[in-house]
Amino acid sequence: MAELPERVQFVIVGAGVHGLSTAVHLAERLGSGDDVLVLDKARAGAGASGISGGIVRNFYRSGPINEIVRQSVEIFELDPSLFGFQQVGYVAVVPEAQAADLELIAEQHAAIGYASTLVRGADAVAAHMRGLFPDWRADGSTALLHEHRSGWADATTTVGALAGMARAAGVRIAEGVEVTGLEPGGSPSVETTHGSIGCDAFVLAPGPWARDLWRLLDLPVALEIGGETRPAFHYWQVREGEYEHPRAALDATAPVVHLDSDVVVAGLEPPWGIYFRPGLGRSVALGGLPLPLPLDCELDPYGPSHPTDGVTSPAFDRAMTSTLTWALGRFEGEHESWLCASGASPTCFTPDSYPVVGFVQEGAYAVLDSNHGFKMLALGKLAADELLGAEAPELAAFRLERFAAAELHPVSASPYPWT
Repeated sequence: MAELPERVQFVIVGAGVHGLSTAVHLAERLGSGDDVLVLDKARAGAGASGISGGIVRNFYRSGPINEIVRQSVEIFELDPSLFGFQQVGYVAVVPEAQAADLELIAEQHAAIGYASTLVRGADAVAAHMRGLFPDWRADGSTALLHEHRSGWADATTTVGALAGMARAAGVRIAEGVEVTGLEPGGSPSVETTHGSIGCDAFVLAPGPWARDLWRLLDLPVALEIGGETRPAFHYWQVREGEYEHPRAALDATAPVVHLDSDVVVAGLEPPWGIYFRPGLGRSVALGGLPLPLPLDCELDPYGPSHPTDGVTSPAFDRAMTSTLTWALGRFEGEHESWLCASGASPTCFTPDSYPVVGFVQEGAYAVLDSNHGFKMLALGKLAADELLGAEAPELAAFRLERFAAAELHPVSASPYPWT
């Protein structure tokens, strides 16, 4: 590897979608990326960004995040093929306990001009879903929200596009460089396995490694929120995979479906939820049922190669195929007929499971996405504005200070920790 510079204007730690997006937008505003350096201890997309299902949706009770997603979709819409964006729509199908959430979200979509259709009532929901999937047969759903501009992005294509755009603008992406120390303040610097780098500011976009860089800054690992002490971060094991049926598949243009249910299926106690979309070849990309992990969970090797936290179970695969079969008649048959290839990865969340974006110390800017990934692509654009002195009012609701003020984002009725 060539020597790293002794000083640049901006050092970005993490070459996932948010680190790369921030680099691209900084280079655009500066007129060149020559003074922007991205560091990654492995390679671009080696963390959560590279193995993400890439779902792009606006299914949030929090109004401020709806606007971030809208701006993110506008970026994907600039060149869908470049980013591997499949704008097939996203449909959230829920039981009555979550219907009020969908009604609120639909109102928020209307307020920002994000096209979606709300459907209420069991018969109307069933009819709408059969219009999309003629063999739809899941019951117990009384509300759905169909987001027409949403969809999914291919992880490898999106990361590759952002890395290519950054490099073309002059940004250097230094892979295999681990950060060992962070010095905030008036003269910030980043200590690495390849030397020290001075800068005007450094940007932390570490994905699941937020916990580790937080400790390098000596920031508190527990926060006081409304008189309660809570961990600054918590972890869930996200489990998903590719499932191929020998006689049936999804149409390549089928929308992403998020199905929550309060019906007992295959021994699963409600509430439970799954999400699915077309996968590789004839497979279905399918996930659900996340599990909590301890705060000190080991992150490396990341993803399915991890010997314990990267592994799913036959019971998980059976639950996934059983719930999908319950929803779509085309997959009727024994579980043994499926070819299952699933894996897992630790994902890092903030106390209210929403992003933290902004300066956390002098010279230290954070883009901590709380596992919202591709649908938050616009965070890089807004972060670049702030780093160069402009205002980004859209980020006001995502400051670290909200926890001390006990101004948390709303909790939904979903069984998932990230909605």
